[in-house]
Amino acid sequence: MLSLLHIENIAVIERSDISFDSGFNILTGETGAGKSIVIDAISAILGERAYRDMIRTGMDKASVRAVFTDVPRLPWFENNGIEYDPETVIQRDIHLDGKNVCRVNG
Repeated sequence: MLSLLHIENIAVIERSDISFDSGFNILTGETGAGKSIVIDAISAILGERAYRDMIRTGMDKASVRAVFTDVPRLPWFENNGIEYDPETVIQRDIHLDGKNVCRVNG
């Protein structure tokens, strides 16, 4: 389960931490409040394509970090040489030069 989303320098969001509880979570707000930015950040952390134009104006990189709890022991961890932890942290850095750096549990 996604329990925490940390966003830095994506679009109009300078820095934000969003906590999710178990059960049903809803994003609400007026137009321009940043709901789509949060969805884009979640998409980036899940491996979707990230674009340079996501980066906040004047910054050279943007970051998204997600903490997932109660992660099952999947073969993916062993197949990729990553130590299993039921609390898994995924971070993605998006750079202006088009490079992306992704880390799982550091």
